[in-house]
Amino acid sequence: MSIKQSWSELAIVLVEPKLDLNVGAVARAMKNFALGRLLLISPGCDHLSDKARALSCGADDLLERAEVFSDLDEALADFKLVVGTTARLGKYCKPVYTPAQTAAKIADLGVGVPVAIMFGREDFGLGRQQRRHSHILSSIPVNPEFSSLNLAQSVLLYGYELSRFKPANRVSESNNSGKTGGDLASHAELQGMYAHMRSTLEEADFLDKSNPDHLLEYLRRLFGRAAMSSREVRIIRGIMSLIDKPRKP
Repeated sequence: MSIKQSWSELAIVLVEPKLDLNVGAVARAMKNFALGRLLLISPGCDHLSDKARALSCGADDLLERAEVFSDLDEALADFKLVVGTTARLGKYCKPVYTPAQTAAKIADLGVGVPVAIMFGREDFGLGRQQRRHSHILSSIPVNPEFSSLNLAQSVLLYGYELSRFKPANRVSESNNSGKTGGDLASHAELQGMYAHMRSTLEEADFLDKSNPDHLLEYLRRLFGRAAMSSREVRIIRGIMSLIDKPRKP
């Protein structure tokens, strides 16, 4: 079976990768399944080294086109869906979708919608602050006694699950969420909403001062599942702005 669907707007995001060998192997896995963009956030290695090129096995073009950023907000600003991968399954990491479920959500948006799948550092994965940039979380079901996977292996699994879908370009068609791909709020819009929400809820003394992130983590997961449109983000921010105004006596 050949891969006929090109995911040109889908980005694999590697946060603080340490080894050029791993970046090269990721490029190879991406090329296997026609995944279009490679983003590197504060890399600790040279993704254009001879070792990286050797491990890419002919996917040099992806390495050469790789986009390098030092700031995660800047890198993710225009994406409509950001998937954070994690092996952690604590209370702040629920719900967690499998690669197959994640691929179905991505396919439902269509190939023309910019989507990012984010992977953390080889020895630690995504930290809590980095996971907060995710709209949804995904985890690969593995042996709980040995959950460590190589970066390229992980990318390969998501690429394979995506290859099982052959969606039409739904940028202008309604998907299962009732929204078009173009309607969905960007990551920058969502981050602005979360920052506004935090400020408003802190000012209203609604958050636990000893652990304000406790409730905010749940709100992020809630709104992430909702696949909010730009208009819905503006409505929530309008409500926050109304709360921000001093009450009339």
